[in-house]
Amino acid sequence: MANKKPLSASALLNAKKRAVFRFIGLQLALIFLLSLGIFVVYGGLYAYSFLAGALASVLPSLYMAWRVFGHAGTRAAKDVVRSFYRGEAGKLVLTALLLTAVFIFIKPLAAGALFAGFGIAILSHWLSPLLLKY
Repeated sequence: MANKKPLSASALLNAKKRAVFRFIGLQLALIFLLSLGIFVVYGGLYAYSFLAGALASVLPSLYMAWRVFGHAGTRAAKDVVRSFYRGEAGKLVLTALLLTAVFIFIKPLAAGALFAGFGIAILSHWLSPLLLKY
């Protein structure tokens, strides 16, 4: 068995960054495929309602990932913590704004499909430990 050389802090951060953005890409692919399946089985109203709900969850996650990992190079621990707090605050605000915009601007809307999409996108985070460790 070959000895593995430990990763440097920079290499580890880059690996985590790639894994997080890859996971978000997988989330997007999953919700688009599910939306397509819903379109075929139930029709357009349910498909775009599901997609709107799922995107209202995934897009803020993408913002959070960009906020945390969007900086190049090494930063002070204080700056990293600040990025997490700002990213999480922005994620919460963006989620509220997106859901509000969906309810105001998208008519007609199947609320059950919207919340199903939102919930499935959130529950897909449970898969992240399996996907992020590779």
